[in-house]
Amino acid sequence: MVLGDRYTVSAFGLIGVDGIVVESAEEAEKSLKAVSRSGDVSLVIITKDVADLVPDVVENISMRVGMPVITVIPSRWSDVKPIDAASLLKKALGVG
Repeated sequence: MVLGDRYTVSAFGLIGVDGIVVESAEEAEKSLKAVSRSGDVSLVIITKDVADLVPDVVENISMRVGMPVITVIPSRWSDVKPIDAASLLKKALGVG
């Protein structure tokens, strides 16, 4: 199941993934709660823009045992910072 903007939901629909277009915080909260209660879904892919509308709901559902796993992905319009993999590796190894 994917929750996000029309573009993202349509793109995932092309590969057979069901989705719900979400345009407001109210729709996001309602959809997330409905999907988590259904019991039919084990993975929810949600765009960053939608997750940012309801961070408490996303965290609450993510922390419960037996709930679907929520994965946040960037949307076409998300503001995503580039990752400096070399810097992260150095930090993880304790040399940077």
